[in-house]
Amino acid sequence: MKLTFLGHAAFALEAGGTRICLDPHAPGVLGGRFQLPAIVGPFDAIVATHRHEDHLAWRPQLGTDRVVDTDSQVGDVAVRFRAVPHDAVHGAAMGWVRMASLTAEGLRVVHAGDVGSWTEADVAWLRGTDVLLLPVGGTYTLDGPGAAALCARVRPRCVVPMHAQDPRVDLPLHPVAPFLDALAWPVAEASELRLPSDLPTAPTALVLSAP
Repeated sequence: MKLTFLGHAAFALEAGGTRICLDPHAPGVLGGRFQLPAIVGPFDAIVATHRHEDHLAWRPQLGTDRVVDTDSQVGDVAVRFRAVPHDAVHGAAMGWVRMASLTAEGLRVVHAGDVGSWTEADVAWLRGTDVLLLPVGGTYTLDGPGAAALCARVRPRCVVPMHAQDPRVDLPLHPVAPFLDALAWPVAEASELRLPSDLPTAPTALVLSAP
């Protein structure tokens, strides 16, 4: 299995003969506030945590129009969802999104979407996660300390921060550093994550570079 960060909240996941794009953005979305490179497929499916434009911007270059947002089997990957608030007030401000769990080859990757708050039931659902893709930029999602508190409860083998400050994205997001400081786990950097060979032996924050 291979995981590649595509910027903001987008990732490519390859497992066996299956290739999935999670939460794709596109250049120029949100009124021109996104200047990240275009995401190019082909993919077998798009897994979407919610339908905001910076998380589900379909383009022909993706090579598929299959959008998965309910429990499904996508080739070699089992996809399961759990609804969570997009804010700290039980969805009253920004509604609800989904966390997406992708399991293949005996490993579990969870994309936490734009989670803005969580409960002990969410912690229980997340336990057993090998790689947690977690928003840390605040404003629309958990901020650094809030994301670190969730990590401390779940203790995934590896957490990848996302949805944070990027000079190519004109959104009021915090950088990754406050999350790393609050978490106080070992930090590694990489261009991609190959599973299981790259999984750390102790819980680690992995900062993946984006194109």
